[in-house]
Amino acid sequence: MSSPTTTVDILDSVIRYLNISVGLFLFVFGITGNLLNIVIFSSLKTFRRNPCAFCLLILSCCEIGTLIGNTLVDVFASTLSDTFDVNAILPCKIRTAFGQIFATISLSMMCFAAIDQSISTSMPERHHGINLKIMRRLIAIITVISCVHAIPFFIFYDIQPLSGTNDTICRIKDASEVFSKYLIYINIPLVNGVIPVTIMILFGVLSYRNVHRMYKRRVHIVRLRLEKQLTAMVLAKIFSFAITVIPFLIVYIIRYSISLYINDPICQNQILLAQRVFILLIYANYADSFYIFLACSARFRRQLKFVIFDVYLKHYRAKSNINRVQPIERSFGLTIDSGIEHK
Repeated sequence: MSSPTTTVDILDSVIRYLNISVGLFLFVFGITGNLLNIVIFSSLKTFRRNPCAFCLLILSCCEIGTLIGNTLVDVFASTLSDTFDVNAILPCKIRTAFGQIFATISLSMMCFAAIDQSISTSMPERHHGINLKIMRRLIAIITVISCVHAIPFFIFYDIQPLSGTNDTICRIKDASEVFSKYLIYINIPLVNGVIPVTIMILFGVLSYRNVHRMYKRRVHIVRLRLEKQLTAMVLAKIFSFAITVIPFLIVYIIRYSISLYINDPICQNQILLAQRVFILLIYANYADSFYIFLACSARFRRQLKFVIFDVYLKHYRAKSNINRVQPIERSFGLTIDSGIEHK
């Protein structure tokens, strides 16, 4: 039977391996996919004028911020764990506050995208829905609200020693009981869980129903294809969000409910291992958008091919040909004088 010290070391090794291997995989593929999303949504005129596509563009930017600020930091911390503490690479307060900002904006973008699709697919004309100017104002407002909402996270989160180990953990200060209760009973299950999931599912289902009704109305084929594409992309992302975020929220609540009352190092590491698995699952939610769009929309695949090969690659080749020094072809003409004088 293995000793408690051996068990703790094994659990630490498993957590470290997951952080490095899975975290690095999610970071590389997530950054690549989100950058391609930004290129596509910002390059095509069809998407630049569409509020739902603009929400997906902002969503990709927030997902890049989350992957850099959390996933990449966890990978470096696990790789250099012998010489650096996980909270020494990027301060605990900054990670928590910015992570909350990106999470709130990401959830809001998905809700806005679902609401916009529901409104736009129910109207005979596209401009009767949320126009781009209003959507930009809503995004600015939700960004300010997210920053204000993250201030308590910056204040009350701090580095604390992990019982039975030499490591530290980033969590709420023991004295902040009111904020701790808000986090466990309101913010996690409601603000980051039930409320956004309900909004997404409700308006996503309405969008799906409205798209099928559009076939019976005289809607231009170009608009019909665009609405069908965006609705499929939003619904697929909502489904991915539900299966990645909800399990994480459940484990997160359990961890904060019981970890403060457990001093056994083995139980502490088992809880950390379970939390790490679901944290990586939530990171997958920030890395899968491009691949979900690619899988559920044939039109998106054609648009990706068009943007990469017909727009940027041709532009690069044309620019290279302009800057290239062309060799000068010289022709030599021989004048043959026959010496015959024509009269």
